[in-house]
Amino acid sequence: MSSYETMIYEKVEDHIFRLTLNRPEKLNAMSQKLLGELDQVMSEYESDDSASVLIIRGAGRAFCAGYDLQPTQRQGSGFTVHSDRLGLQKMVDRWQRLWALPKPVIAQVHGYCLAGATEFVGHCDIVFASDDAQFGHPAGRSLGILPTLSMWPILMGPRKAKEYFFTGDLMSAQEALDWHLVNRVFPKDRLEAETLDYARRVATVPLELLTLHKAAVNRYLDVLGFRALEQSAADLDCIAHQTEAAKGFMKASRERGLKAALSERDRPFAKR
Repeated sequence: MSSYETMIYEKVEDHIFRLTLNRPEKLNAMSQKLLGELDQVMSEYESDDSASVLIIRGAGRAFCAGYDLQPTQRQGSGFTVHSDRLGLQKMVDRWQRLWALPKPVIAQVHGYCLAGATEFVGHCDIVFASDDAQFGHPAGRSLGILPTLSMWPILMGPRKAKEYFFTGDLMSAQEALDWHLVNRVFPKDRLEAETLDYARRVATVPLELLTLHKAAVNRYLDVLGFRALEQSAADLDCIAHQTEAAKGFMKASRERGLKAALSERDRPFAKR
């Protein structure tokens, strides 16, 4: 089994493997290094005939705070519509590959699951969350749309998706359960045990049948055309990055720092 810098990939027990995002000091924000290692883990999991189910979790206080923003790279001299669109299409390809893995993938979510992290869990097969989990896309207030829309319009319908996209507000674990973004919610101290218990039940089913169950359900969304939907959303995100709002936010991030730019952006949305 390979060794990774930004994640831990391990065998838990027979047929059950676990991937832990391991950048707790950054709330497991997804850097280019982490995303590259995720690609390697997907290949390793897919090719391992002894692996029937994969659990994905985050180390530390949160599952994942989204993409690791690099203000010096975006909107710089090397940032063009072509490079941006190419990068976004590759991102969509990555999440669609996760969705298309032939074997079950379970997300175990606690704490923040924001922006790009909602794309991550949106393309897992099953999502279990702790009662302290929070989901949302606050970056939509300044940076653009999610390249895949995180499956939100499909999973919870267009009206509820718009409600949260329009404001960037966070939804609780219970709201996410009510609107079909997660399968089950557990107390935080029971999340890991409950997730593993479910994974054990999955692992008792022969792998050949698991792959066929997954393929049969996934084909439903293929028929609906969700792949084209996500590729189209990525093109719109590319357009969003050329807006004055997005350029202004990245300029503020470079000049005053990301923390200050985020504070200024989110101040009008603070709960009163």
